[in-house]
Amino acid sequence: MKNTSLYSGQGKLLSHQLHKKDDLDITLNSVKIRLQEAGDLPGATVEEQIAIAEDLSTFDLGRFLLAHRGLNAYWTHHLVTYSSGSVTLPSHSDLERLIYERLPAVLATRERFSIFRQQLQSQLHDGMVLASVPCGLMGDLLLLDYSHHQNVRLIGVDLDYQALEAADSLARQQHCDNHITLLQSDAWSLQLPEPVDILTSNGLNVYEQDDERVTNLYRAFNHALKPGGILITSFLTPPPVLSSESTWKVTEEEQRLLPLQHLLFSRILEAKWTAFRTHRQTQRQLENAGFHDIRFIDDRMSIYPTVIARKTESAA
Repeated sequence: MKNTSLYSGQGKLLSHQLHKKDDLDITLNSVKIRLQEAGDLPGATVEEQIAIAEDLSTFDLGRFLLAHRGLNAYWTHHLVTYSSGSVTLPSHSDLERLIYERLPAVLATRERFSIFRQQLQSQLHDGMVLASVPCGLMGDLLLLDYSHHQNVRLIGVDLDYQALEAADSLARQQHCDNHITLLQSDAWSLQLPEPVDILTSNGLNVYEQDDERVTNLYRAFNHALKPGGILITSFLTPPPVLSSESTWKVTEEEQRLLPLQHLLFSRILEAKWTAFRTHRQTQRQLENAGFHDIRFIDDRMSIYPTVIARKTESAA
């Protein structure tokens, strides 16, 4: 029988505001005023920027981004599991299709999700304990194939109660509800019911600008792992317009989309996921948090790398 424990977290959601009731007209008007006050950009007049904002307001994902400037569990899961051959987009907006099917950052996080699942699947064995923090819908663990592995236990932790409810629903769909525990908690004050073999984490550090807090987050993950346990996480690398150390590798077509991507996320939406870090910074943070044997797996564009790190065997 599924054990769902909901502990009250003391932190706050970094990715989106949960309590606000959306008012699209007020939100869109506020964005328009801000864009008018900011003025033209090279290659994008105020009128063109406002037209993009208005286009965003015509489809569900765009409306959510306008209101929250970040992604919740549902939209993250929807983006990373989207397949153009199997899903029909609800609107007829060219911008919506571009975001789902061509925007480099979205393609990178979708590839990152695939890399996570490949790495997790290859590590599975009988009797394992795996955790996802923050879990969102927990697709990274719930969509794995457990048919050849017995007594695997799953733990999902999220501060967002709606995310836990959605993870509960997906667990039932995947017939995993008899070996999952869901906890409502802040990731920095992580207290799992038992040490875990693998902890997976995506999408939290990109909202946290404070490097020391990210290192402390990795320390919390380290503490939750068994000695020799594995952390699978990810980070956003800085784009070329922000850093000479950028590792981005894009095609000519993707290069042409980068100004639009920057305009969309940085100017129009003022997206909150702007905590970029290099491979070197991430390695140093993980080492300071007590990890070793650190290995990077880049997505094709090196925008959203996966990093795998091991807790030392002698760690307490």
